[in-house]
This record gives sequence, C-alpha cells and structure tokens, in this order.
Amino acid sequence: MRITLILLIASALLAGCEDSNAPAKPTAKSTDSAAAIKNPAANPKGATPQTLVRNVHALEKTDEQCDADGCPKVDLQWLTFENQAELNDAITQHLAAMLIHNEDNPNHDVRIEDLADAFLQDASDMAMASRQGWELTATVKKQGRRGDVITLSMETYEYTGGAHGVPSVQYFHWDLAKQQSVKLNDMLVPGQQAAFWEKAREQHTAWLNKENLDQAFRDSWPFDKTDNVFFTDKGLVLQYNVYHIAPYAMGQPTLTIPYSDLDGILRAPYL
Repeated sequence: MRITLILLIASALLAGCEDSNAPAKPTAKSTDSAAAIKNPAANPKGATPQTLVRNVHALEKTDEQCDADGCPKVDLQWLTFENQAELNDAITQHLAAMLIHNEDNPNHDVRIEDLADAFLQDASDMAMASRQGWELTATVKKQGRRGDVITLSMETYEYTGGAHGVPSVQYFHWDLAKQQSVKLNDMLVPGQQAAFWEKAREQHTAWLNKENLDQAFRDSWPFDKTDNVFFTDKGLVLQYNVYHIAPYAMGQPTLTIPYSDLDGILRAPYL
C-alpha cells in the first residue's frame, strides 16, 4: 500500500479518532466450549470464572468497477471479545500494523476497514493491477492459553503482482489479569536473556544440520533474534517469516527450544 496508505495514516493522525458511524459487517458470537475463555483474574477467589465471548469479524471487498478475471480482493477475518475494550484495541492495532508492514509502530487511529479501501484504491490506480489478482488476506485465531496469558495467531498475505505474494505470521500475547500485552522479554527471568539466545542458537545449528545446509548458506543466512514466539506442548517456538533466516523457498522456519532447556531462563508461570 503506497501513496494512498501514506495519506490515510496522515489523515488519521490529524483526525485523532475513529469514525463511529462507519459501516461494519455483523459479527458472529461464539460461546461454545471451543471459543469460551475463562478469566479467573476477573472474579473474586472462589467465584465462577467469567466467560469471554468471542466475536468473529469478517470483511470481504473487491473493486466494484472491475469485471475482469483477477480483480483485486480483500478478505480479512479477526477476533474481538465482549467487555474487553483494551484487548480489542490492541488486537486491531496489531493487525492493522501487520497489514501496513509497520509492526513496530502500531497506530491507534488507523481502521482496518480503511486499510482495505486503501489497498483496493492502490490497485485501481496501478496499470494492469485489475488483471494481476492483487490480494490482501488476514486471519486472526486463538492459538492457546497458559495461565492468564492468551495467545492469538495473526496471519496475513499480500500479493501485488510479481512472482509471489508475501505471507507473514505474528503471535500476539495478552495477560488477562494485568490487561497488557506480553513480549518475549517479559517471559524471561531477568538477566537470562543471553542464556536464552544461546539456547536459540543451539536450535538454529541443529536445524541447519538437519536440513544439511552448506557453509555458503550459513554465511548468507546467519542466525538472527526474533521476539515472535508461541507455546506448544514440546517447548517455546521461535517463528521466523520469509527472508528472515532463510530464502523465500524455505517458507517460514521455526526453532523449538524444549522446556527442559529453559528451566531457570523462562519465568515459572510459562513453564
């Protein structure tokens, strides 16, 4: 998203607020066992935990002036939760930042709906774009929960012509008790950052050996840090996106550090 998006962000900063009258598609509410999340921190000890109701939002758009094959399209799906204003704001901020490739500087005033319109406007302004199959997609799902920390997976894909599109996945962590986001550094025992990255390097070397990658590859694609992590039953997983530690053809590599290697490094609640 190019000139249109730059103008959009500038306008949002000047406005200082969102348009509360903007149209939105109906959301699907889910309260079944798969979608309900218990939040014991929201209730006195011994009380029945509050159930968070998940709302699923869907936004599908295309260029109404395009009637050819390969018309640009937008297909976005994300979650919010009832009575969780701070969490919902953080979710939409993070997703919007991913859509404009600016994860380090989320903007409170950019609306996801406006980003969809900006993408389609950019496509309509580009010669031949209406037949190149421009595409912008996003999916936000609940990945899991450990204690008070809920983790969402956020996946986006953008194609604006060329050999291939650009996929991206980010894992977003939120502490339901503290009502704030959780970063990798928050999960580590103070003073154990160096030990953590040493364990990560060991897993990176193991991955290189498993893939039988030669020295030329290792020199071209060295180890790098990432704070994009998520939990599994086997350990803490470091998620890398395309072009980070490997070429596009190798996809989005992951490195798993077993929990047994993180004793004394990862804070106890996450172990």
